[in-house]
Amino acid sequence: MSRYGDWCARHDVAPVVDPLLLIGAGGLVVIAPHPDDEALGASGLLLAAAQAGRAVGLVALTDGEGSHRGSTEWPPERLAARRREEQALAMAELGCETAEMLRLALPDGASRWHDDFSGAAEKVAALCDRTGATALASTVLFDPHPDHEAAALLAEAVHRLRPHIRLLSYPVWSLRHPEDKEVDVEGLHPFRVETPIVEKARAIARHETQMGGIVTDDPEGFALPDWFLRHHQGPFECVFWHMRPGTPPGAEHFETLYRGDNDPWGARDSAYEIEKREDVIQFLGDDWQGSAIEIGCGEGHLSAALATRFSAVTGFDLDPNIVARANARHGAPGRVEFHLGRMPDDFPDRPFDLLVLSEMLYFLTEPEIETLLSRACRKSRPGAGLLLVNYLGPTDTPLSGDDAADFLRMVAAEKLTLERSIRRDRYRLDLLRFRAPPGEAREERAVQWPVASAAGARASTRD
Repeated sequence: MSRYGDWCARHDVAPVVDPLLLIGAGGLVVIAPHPDDEALGASGLLLAAAQAGRAVGLVALTDGEGSHRGSTEWPPERLAARRREEQALAMAELGCETAEMLRLALPDGASRWHDDFSGAAEKVAALCDRTGATALASTVLFDPHPDHEAAALLAEAVHRLRPHIRLLSYPVWSLRHPEDKEVDVEGLHPFRVETPIVEKARAIARHETQMGGIVTDDPEGFALPDWFLRHHQGPFECVFWHMRPGTPPGAEHFETLYRGDNDPWGARDSAYEIEKREDVIQFLGDDWQGSAIEIGCGEGHLSAALATRFSAVTGFDLDPNIVARANARHGAPGRVEFHLGRMPDDFPDRPFDLLVLSEMLYFLTEPEIETLLSRACRKSRPGAGLLLVNYLGPTDTPLSGDDAADFLRMVAAEKLTLERSIRRDRYRLDLLRFRAPPGEAREERAVQWPVASAAGARASTRD
C-alpha cells in the first residue's frame, strides 16, 4: 500500500517512454469502462499503435447509458446509441477507425454484478487472440468508480487466461483521491507517455453528451468538469506496467542443466548459435576499444568472440561448473577471464566500455533489472555501450525476451540512448549508449596511447 500523494510524486517523475515499448511487438486491446475513458486515459497508447500499423481492439464494458438518468428526452436506450457513435468517432480521431469493437453492454454503474460479467473474460481473451495483442490496458483498480474497478478486475481475469500478454493500467478518476488515501500499488511500475495533444482533444470533444451541451433536460446529469479536462490534456499520460508474477529459476536450475559436460542449448556448435554470434559481432561493428563485460557468459563462446574487438573481456555466470569450463576453453589471463557471480548482487566493481547481456535478462525480475541497470550506470565509462541479446521463443520465465528488453529500455529511457536495434526470426539485438547525468562523475575511459617505434622513442629522448 502507498499514500496516493506519494504514488503521484513517483509517477509524476517516471521515465517518458515510447508507447510501443509498453505495447510490445503485437497488437493492443484497451478496456474502456464507459465511452470516453479510452480517450481520456489511453490516447497515447491507441494513437501509437494505430500509427505503427498494429491491430487494435476496444472493449466497451458499458455503453454509458447512466450518465443522465433524469432525462426524458434521452432515455437509456437512446443515450447508449449516441454514446456508441461518439466512441466510434473518438477512436477515428485517434487513428483507430478500423479497430475491432467488443461491446459487452453491461449495465452502467453495476457492470461487475451483472450475470454476464463472469463470461466477459473469455470474450476479451478471444479478442486478444484475434488482434495478436501483446498488451491489454484497462483502468487501474484504485480508480474510484465501480465500473473502473470492474474493468481492472476483468483485465486481471483475462491475464490469467492469457498470461503471456502484458497487463497495463491507466488512471482516469484517480486524481479525486486525497493525498493521504491508501492505494494498492504493489506490483505496479509507473511510466509516462507523451500526450498526443491535438488528437486527444479532438477525441474527447467527440463525446458531446458528456460536455453538458446535448442533454439539456437533466440538471443533475453528468458533465466532465473543466479542472478534470485540463488535467487530462496535460503533456503526459501515465501508464502502469504490471510486474510479472512468478520467480525465475535459481542457481540449482543451471547446475542441473550444465551438469557434467552438458551443452543444453548447443552453444558450442549448433548452426543457430554460431550464426547468432557472428551476427552479434557484425552488429557491434569495429569502432570499439577497451574492456567488455558479458553477464551470463555460459561456456564463454561469445566472450571469446568479443576478444577480437576488445583488449580485455570478462565473463560472469552463476554456475561454478560452467565458469570452470569457460576458463578451460577460452580463458587467457589478463585478456579473457571468467568469474562466478549472481546478478545483480555480484555486479563487478570495474569500469567497462561495453556491457553484454546475452540471453540472460529474462532470468531476472523487473526489480532486479532495475538494480542491474543502476549498478551498470555507475561503472560505465563515458560513451560505453550496452548490448542486449534476447531470445524470442518460449523462455519458461515470468518475463519473455521481448518483455525483458522492453522493460530495461523503458527504465533506462533517461540514462541510455538507443543506437540501433534489429529483430531476427528467433532473437533481437539492441545496442544502447550510456549517457552521463549532468554533474555526475564517471570512471575515465581507458586511454590507449600510440606505441612509438624504437627510433622515434630514441629521437624524443635526444630533444
